[in-house]
Amino acid sequence: MSEPIQVKVPFENVNDPTARIVDWKLPSGSQVKKDDIIVELETTKTTFPVTAPAAGFLEYHLPLGEEVPVGENLFRIHADEASARTPHISLPKAQPPPVPPVSTTSGSPLISKRAQELMAAHGLEVSVFAGRSVVKESDVREKIASLKKDPPPPAAVPPIPQEISRPKPPMEEPGELVPLGRAKQVENRELAAVAREVLKSTLYYFCPANGFHEACARQQPPVQRLAVVLFELAKLLKKYPSLNAFYTDNSMFVYRHVHLGFAVDMGQGLKVLVIREAEMLNFTEFTAKVEDLLVKYAMGDLAVKEISGSTFTVTDLAQTGAFSFEPLINTKQAAILGIGAESRFPGSGANGFMLSCAFDHRVNSGRFVAEFLAELSTRLVGHAASLQAGSEPPFCSRCLQTVNELRAIQAFLIPSTEPPGYLCSHCLLGH
Repeated sequence: MSEPIQVKVPFENVNDPTARIVDWKLPSGSQVKKDDIIVELETTKTTFPVTAPAAGFLEYHLPLGEEVPVGENLFRIHADEASARTPHISLPKAQPPPVPPVSTTSGSPLISKRAQELMAAHGLEVSVFAGRSVVKESDVREKIASLKKDPPPPAAVPPIPQEISRPKPPMEEPGELVPLGRAKQVENRELAAVAREVLKSTLYYFCPANGFHEACARQQPPVQRLAVVLFELAKLLKKYPSLNAFYTDNSMFVYRHVHLGFAVDMGQGLKVLVIREAEMLNFTEFTAKVEDLLVKYAMGDLAVKEISGSTFTVTDLAQTGAFSFEPLINTKQAAILGIGAESRFPGSGANGFMLSCAFDHRVNSGRFVAEFLAELSTRLVGHAASLQAGSEPPFCSRCLQTVNELRAIQAFLIPSTEPPGYLCSHCLLGH
């Protein structure tokens, strides 16, 4: 009899250690064909199907809603129906050896570890068990009951110091306790794990690229400032490979390609869109890819590979007007770049925008990151100087709002052939 094919939860996103079972498409025991969809899984970013790797008979035991770690068994494909319908018996997990009774002093009874803890908690002396050779937890609880003393809780929890106690909703104030969504819970868990492990530092570097955004917007067709930054960044990361890497076991894992992610949150939820092998694209291909991802984001039509597996992430908060901020490093990454809004640098009179790079000090040094930011800034200043500004800012052919007006409502322009010119993301969605 041939061994069944074991299918595991696939690795889809570096930020998701688990996936939730949303829907089993077929009952266990069904006959399936190769590439039949067996189950639909959900991560923090998307849902995706898992298919049968071969024809055969399906077997699974996990319920709907189960959170299954990446790499764990999900279902099996058997060559014959009888094997699939035979319940799979798992070997019992090895149990830890029992805690041996602990002797106190010579001539005293043998007292288990848990019994000693209960005796200490209730101030019981060994003498109250005179005449016994062995004292177990149950013996101590009986003695406590006979002395009309309340037994302690199963596990004593030390009180939380007042200065770090968790805030609770004020009982006198009306309100509603709203649970966080699964995506935010997973994000909190993963970012907290990174914060505990990473030796994080952040460097800020002012890029004096005056009028960069407007110069990009007036091109025909318009070019997004973010696309220019991403393009230069993809090329530069090949020169600074330790930023396109992550720390592991006193070593540095350097990614072979630059899978560049950029965060977008414009009405369809926060997503990190990923340009795969970004260093291989020329500028025309690169800008077209950015526009394609933004259209798919607006239409809710992103594939799993387009929102997972980034090796370096960029967060642009220019639309919010934020001048500078400290971005958070993602799992299995060594750095992240933040881009602020264009403004006048305090005290200098120069116009431009702030670049902020948070990095893992276990992999990179402050001097190395400063050199990286200085070179990126030089490249961007060169772009700003070479772009030709148009006479009028572009606008949406349907709602007639200019790029400046659209920026205020967190919308963006997309080149259009019908109607000719540009459409904003709001009109594209029929708002």
